Amino acid sequence: MARRIAIIVLVGVLVVASLATRHETRSTVIESVEAPADSRLLDEVETLMSKRSTIFEVCDDTIEDAAIAEKMAELDRLEQQVVPVLETSASAEHLLVAALMIWSDEPDRALQLLGEAAYQDPRDPLIASQLLALCVEFGGQCSRPRFEIEQMLIVADRANGLAWVQVARSRLERSDEAGALNAMQEAAAAATYDAYFPEYVMMFDRGFSASADLPAYERLEAAFGFAAALPASTHPIIQDCQRLAQNSPEWLDACLRFGERQEHASRTLLGKALGLGLQSRMYELAGDKRREQETERRRQEFRNSFGDLAQKAAKADKLRDASLAHQYLDTFAASGEFAAMEYLAIEVEARLPGIDSAQQSACVGP
Repeated sequence: MARRIAIIVLVGVLVVASLATRHETRSTVIESVEAPADSRLLDEVETLMSKRSTIFEVCDDTIEDAAIAEKMAELDRLEQQVVPVLETSASAEHLLVAALMIWSDEPDRALQLLGEAAYQDPRDPLIASQLLALCVEFGGQCSRPRFEIEQMLIVADRANGLAWVQVARSRLERSDEAGALNAMQEAAAAATYDAYFPEYVMMFDRGFSASADLPAYERLEAAFGFAAALPASTHPIIQDCQRLAQNSPEWLDACLRFGERQEHASRTLLGKALGLGLQSRMYELAGDKRREQETERRRQEFRNSFGDLAQKAAKADKLRDASLAHQYLDTFAASGEFAAMEYLAIEVEARLPGIDSAQQSACVGP
C-alpha cells in the first residue's frame, strides 16, 4: 500500500485500511492535496501518514494486507448490528454515530440522520461539522440551504479555525469567493484549531457500548478505525490556497497566517505538517526565499521529532489494554497528539522490555 490514509497512532491500521477500501470513491486526505504544483507537500503528508499508520508488525506490509478482508467483514457485521439500534435512538449523538458509519454507502440516509441530530442539538460542533461536510460532498441531497448549515457551524464552533475553513470551502464550492476569503481570514485569527479526533473516537466507543456486545479493547479498536475514516473536509483548502494565492495578495496573506496558526496551535501532527507545508508553499509563491528556507528547516525538525517516537508508540497495540487507550485519548485531548505518543512510548518501554532498538532499527522508514 503505497499511499495509506490511516491517521492514528495507537490502534486500528487494519481497520482504517479496510475502511479506505470501502470508501475509495471518497476524496481522501492524500488525494485532496495531491497537486502537481507542490509535490513536497504531498511527500510531507504521505511520510506522516506512513509513520502514523505502522501499528501491527511495522516491517511487514503483507500482514496488513492479509488481514484487510477479515477486518472488512468484521466492520460490516458491526455496522449491521449497530446502525439499526442507533438510528432509532432519541440521542443526537447516537444518530450522528449511525450516520457516520453509513455515509459513503448510503449518503441520503446519512444526511437524513444528521438532519435529525442537528434538529435535536444544533449547537453540537461535531454534528454541525459533519452535516456541512456531507452536504458539500453530496450537495444536491442536502435538505437545508447551504448558508444555513454554514451559519449553524459558525454558531456551534466559532472559535475553531478548522470550522471556518469548512465554511470557506463550502462557500468556494458555491462560488462565493468573497465570503470564502472572509472565512479564511477568520480561520487565520481563530483561537483554536481542533479536529476533535479523540472526541470522535470516544463518541464511537460510547455508541458501540450502547448497541453492541464487544470487549472494551475491540470496541475501542473499531472506534479508532471509524474515527480515522471520517470525511476530510478541511485539508483540500491546501489546493484552494495554492490556486487562489497566485493572483491575490489577500488570499496569500490569509493562507499564510492560517498555516502559521496551524503549525503552532493544532493538536494533531497532521495539522502541524499541513501548516508547515502551506507556509512553505505561500512563501514560495511570494518569492520570499529566506522565509521559505526557514520553514523548510522547521519541517525537517518536525519530521525528525516524531519518526522514532511513532514507531515505538505503535507497539502499544501489543498490550491490548483498554485503559491504556483511554489514557492515550485523555492525553491527546488535553495536551495534543505528540504528548499522547510520548505517553505510549514510555508505557511500551516499561511494559514491553523485549522490544529493543535493534528490532526497531531493522525497519526502513519512508
